[in-house]
Amino acid sequence: MNSGEIMAESTVYMFHGYTSFAADHWFPWLEAQVEENLKIPFKKLNFPDSYHPTVSAWNNYCDQTIDPHDGITLVGHSLGCIQVLHYLEAHDIHHINVLLVSGFDEPIWTIPELDSFTEHPVDYSNVLPKIRKVTVISAMDDPSVPYQYTLTMARHLHAKYVLVPHGHHFTDLGDDKTLPIAFEELAKLVE
Repeated sequence: MNSGEIMAESTVYMFHGYTSFAADHWFPWLEAQVEENLKIPFKKLNFPDSYHPTVSAWNNYCDQTIDPHDGITLVGHSLGCIQVLHYLEAHDIHHINVLLVSGFDEPIWTIPELDSFTEHPVDYSNVLPKIRKVTVISAMDDPSVPYQYTLTMARHLHAKYVLVPHGHHFTDLGDDKTLPIAFEELAKLVE
C-alpha cells in the first residue's frame, strides 16, 4: 500500500446539513482538531443548493467528490446524516467509521421539505456490515430534529448514543463554533 492509499483510506469527510455550508458552525473547528491532533486529512463537503436540496444532486455530488475507500470516516450533521447513510448504501466499502450529529432517518414533522431524503427507508441490512464503529450525538433540547428521531436512527445503527442536555441543533449562531463532544467521539472512532 502506498502513502496515497493510506491517506485516502484514513480521510474524514464532513457532510453538512440543510441550509448549511462547509464553512459553517463547528465544521472548520473540527477540521482543525482532526488535522492537528489526529493527523488525519479532513474534507468538508459543500453540497449544491443546500437551501433547496435534492436527493439526486446530493448523491451525484458525493459520487464525484468522495474517494470510496475502505476505512474512511464519515461525519454527518442533520440532513448530512441521512446522506451519509445513502452514501454507505450505494457503495461497496467496508470498515467505515461513522459519526452522526442531530440526524434522522425518517420523515420529521419539523422539516417536511426534506421528506424526499427519507422517502425510501434505509436498508440497514446493507449498511450495518459496512460500518466499523458508529456514534450518534444529539441534544435533548433540539427544536429542529427532536432527539427522539436521532435516538431511533441510533437504534437502527446499533450505535453508541450520546444525548447531551443542552445544545439545540448545534447550530446556534455565536455559540456553535466548537463542538468538543464531536471531536472526543471522533477520536475514539478512529483509534
